[in-house]
Amino acid sequence: MPSLSPRELFERYAPAVAYVSVELPNGDQAIGTAFHVGEGVFVTARHVVHGCTILEIATTVQRYVPDESGPVTIHGREGRYRWIPPAVGKVVRGPFFHPDGQIDIAALVVEGLDCPVIPLGSHLDDWLDDEAFTLAQVVVMGYPPVPQSKTPVLVTSRAEVNAVIDKYTGGHPQFIVSAMARGGFSGGPCLIEWDFTLGVVTESLVGAGAPSELGYLSIISVEPIYVCLAHHKILPADQKDGWEGFWDEDPKSLPCSPSAAA
Repeated sequence: MPSLSPRELFERYAPAVAYVSVELPNGDQAIGTAFHVGEGVFVTARHVVHGCTILEIATTVQRYVPDESGPVTIHGREGRYRWIPPAVGKVVRGPFFHPDGQIDIAALVVEGLDCPVIPLGSHLDDWLDDEAFTLAQVVVMGYPPVPQSKTPVLVTSRAEVNAVIDKYTGGHPQFIVSAMARGGFSGGPCLIEWDFTLGVVTESLVGAGAPSELGYLSIISVEPIYVCLAHHKILPADQKDGWEGFWDEDPKSLPCSPSAAA
């Protein structure tokens, strides 16, 4: 299948990645990442927002994007464009959590952010061919705090898929990628060269007591994203395309729902 370079993935989807600033129950502040999947729906990791007060969700990247009705022409480029500025959004619904409280996926519905749509992949858990993903090129984007930076800045890392694992604690398959794990990447997208989301950054797999930077960066697969959004009836039309109504079924019959697993 056709491949996009890391730079092409960055140019196409960086404006769709937002930081999420939160206040923890103890009063401390922290930051995580979310990304736009259509109709104002942003996906993140559950642990980024669970039990927290969301202080701000905002984008920091500006882009001119192709738009037939856009007001701008760019010298040397065909077509018309519109400008997507950085902006601060407003959470109007959510957070919505995966129906299984052990699954580290959540979603927010946000107004005020004009973002491209990051496509989700169709690689559900039962359809995964581990070897097909090994050594594929990926791009991880998120907002790990950068010391001495006065504002949140989007950090982007090119990497490759090193392995696909099933954790002995259960749950969904995890992709292990070669980028360094850093706090703040949590909830961010891992984009694969085939122009879709491989999954969501959720955790660093480390030994007891080791800092997160020494662990393996772990990406949870896309199936729980679909389940979470379908369960709460916020799955955008763009992401339903091609599924022939599959995600409109009774949520109890969807893969990984508590009733379906019973």
